[in-house]
Amino acid sequence: MKLALALLLLSATAAQAQTQDGRVWILANDKTLPEVALVYGAPNSDDLVMALRCPRGTGQVTASFLVEARLADRQENNVWVDKIGRPAPWPTSVTLASGLASATLRGQASADDLNGGSLLSAEVATRAPVIAAFKKTGVVTLTGLGETKSAPPVPLRQVRPFLSACK
Repeated sequence: MKLALALLLLSATAAQAQTQDGRVWILANDKTLPEVALVYGAPNSDDLVMALRCPRGTGQVTASFLVEARLADRQENNVWVDKIGRPAPWPTSVTLASGLASATLRGQASADDLNGGSLLSAEVATRAPVIAAFKKTGVVTLTGLGETKSAPPVPLRQVRPFLSACK
């Protein structure tokens, strides 16, 4: 996921109930755009916790989140490489959980230039049991590189149109 897209979504105006830390779930479902997204973070800031997005009608959801673990070591010819010289993105496992359902997915990590950690992402089919659980509960937890990110449940009035646009 492009961090710029997430920041743009966070700056969108939305009538959402903010948590104590000022973070909200924002649904970006402009039918003129090819992608729909749910982003959790603080509006009008670079405070991004996680994002779920999908190209319309593909049946695939990409879950992305930031972690403090840094895989990037240095840049070579404007490309981030890890300590052994492999270029980004680097393979990693990401676990997506909702309630009792979970899926451990093949994911990837890239450098998070803004915060100094890594941006992890993984793709899951909308027909997966973990997405069925998410549709019922709005609960999502993401784990990778030893870090877990969670958020308050997504309001179901946002989950349903998001998943409908994805299918």
